[in-house]
Amino acid sequence: MSEAKSVRNVNQSVTTAVNSATSTRRRRLAIAVGLLFIMTLGYADRVNVSVAAPHIIDEFGLSKGQFGIVSSAFNWTYALLLIPVGTLADKVGTRLLLPLSIVVWSLGAGLTGASVGLVTLLAARLLMGAGESPVYPGGNLVVREWAPATERGFFTGMLNAGSLAGPAIGAVVAAYLVTSVGWRESFFILGGFGVVVGIVWFVVYDTPEKSKWLTPDERDHILATREVATSGADQVPMRLGSLLRTQTIWGLMVTQGCAVYTNYLFLSFLPLYLVDTRGLEDLGAGWVTGVTYGIAAVGSLGVAVLSDRALRGKDVRTGVRRRSVVTTLLMAAPLLALPWVSNIALIVVLISWVLVFVFSAITLNYALAGDLTVDKRSAGRVFALVTLGGNLFGLLAPIVTGYLVDGTGSYTLPFVVAVVLLGIGAVASARLSRRTLQPAASN
Repeated sequence: MSEAKSVRNVNQSVTTAVNSATSTRRRRLAIAVGLLFIMTLGYADRVNVSVAAPHIIDEFGLSKGQFGIVSSAFNWTYALLLIPVGTLADKVGTRLLLPLSIVVWSLGAGLTGASVGLVTLLAARLLMGAGESPVYPGGNLVVREWAPATERGFFTGMLNAGSLAGPAIGAVVAAYLVTSVGWRESFFILGGFGVVVGIVWFVVYDTPEKSKWLTPDERDHILATREVATSGADQVPMRLGSLLRTQTIWGLMVTQGCAVYTNYLFLSFLPLYLVDTRGLEDLGAGWVTGVTYGIAAVGSLGVAVLSDRALRGKDVRTGVRRRSVVTTLLMAAPLLALPWVSNIALIVVLISWVLVFVFSAITLNYALAGDLTVDKRSAGRVFALVTLGGNLFGLLAPIVTGYLVDGTGSYTLPFVVAVVLLGIGAVASARLSRRTLQPAASN
């Protein structure tokens, strides 16, 4: 068979798969919903510490800076393990890695409730961080396996929406649990629920090739369209050394870090900020936090969908999604006005606005990383490096914020720092994230 005829047959097969998939039920969307649920649970466990912060600070006699260290400790093991678990995800897949991750972080959440002082609080947070470290590399690898290239923004958006839905739901649930049964019991209940979820995910999840609940047409569609077309000569495996020698990976990492910094500032201190500066009680702060994150979850997913639609018919390998990343980072600049807004309704609107665009930038930067990753065998390492960039900045946010508040008695300077970083992230994306992550040779 001639090469031209082979190409025609391949193109015909792809076209058939695409056309037949339009009449399927799009069962693959169940995976997107599952990723949303897992991430929601993880971030609900994270925000529980923030909601319980006034009680933890009072019971153990902590300063704001010490509480910032407790909040940040989660990110120490999280960041330390990202590269190993990203590499592990490339080698063993996600079927075992993700449920094990859920169980480990849930045990850490439960141990938080059993803490007796600063040291045991730190130990529990370190365990939680270790448990959650596979979630973003593994979750983005699931997206790479399940999502057609033109749906990658939506799938990634669903994954990242959980990091907003988690605080939205978790802040309210945790506030009710803290006020009704106690702060320690809130960790026991949420941690126990997570163990059950991890077991269920292990039982029901598998790759598209092995999943029995997909129709043959939809399976063919996923397998035919999840890769960006490229020549066989470009398929060179990427190692960490070769990745770190590219401007693109540094652009993606710095951009992610600058956006995640603002996320972790709010995740660690928003309920406490509302109690300290706006006079709200636990339940009121929980509701405001929940509403703002709920709005942001819907809004950021909408931005991701719009990004996908704008890119239809375009070659995503050129990095065209980069413009959306830059725009969304700059749209979060009104954070600077927050210290001068006192009306609770306006505070909700302003924080929601900032979170929508910060999380849109995080989502679209992950999608951009997927667009620029030609060799899927290295995708786990790419997503691990991008997540590492985010968390190297993110682990500083609670500490810097806590000690700045202790030193100045105000949250104004922490917000200024966050906005400056958002501008740096926009410049890094515009200048550095411009080429595909594909070296000329394996190193």
